[in-house]
Amino acid sequence: MMRKIIFLFVFTVFFSCEDNTRVNECFQNSISPINLDLNNPQLNGVLTPTGYSEINGGLAGIILYNGATLGFKAFDRKCPNNDCTSSMSFDGQRLTCPCDKSEYSILTGQPLTEENNGCFAREYNVTQNGTSLRISN
Repeated sequence: MMRKIIFLFVFTVFFSCEDNTRVNECFQNSISPINLDLNNPQLNGVLTPTGYSEINGGLAGIILYNGATLGFKAFDRKCPNNDCTSSMSFDGQRLTCPCDKSEYSILTGQPLTEENNGCFAREYNVTQNGTSLRISN
């Protein structure tokens, strides 16, 4: 009897655990992978640490950022505020939504101001193979 109670307890605890993975529910988009060549003159800005380039793709364009030791980062310029139809601007340090002036980190996408809806900026995966970059979900 005691074994059944312990088994039931362990079973309940195991299956009642919650997944704490953060899901960005503000963006429901999926993009086709974007392949880039770092030898392309359009990407000259991203060749130096903390440099960036704006590229086409995503929902409202993409900021490709050279995070130096962190590697390349890619963020959609679509403002996480769903009421905003304007693209975010980038000043070299932070992304800014023009509708509510909310700001987001270029390193993590984390909101930097309280004037946001709790969503992070939409980040894409960037993989590098030599001079080739691939941006994907």
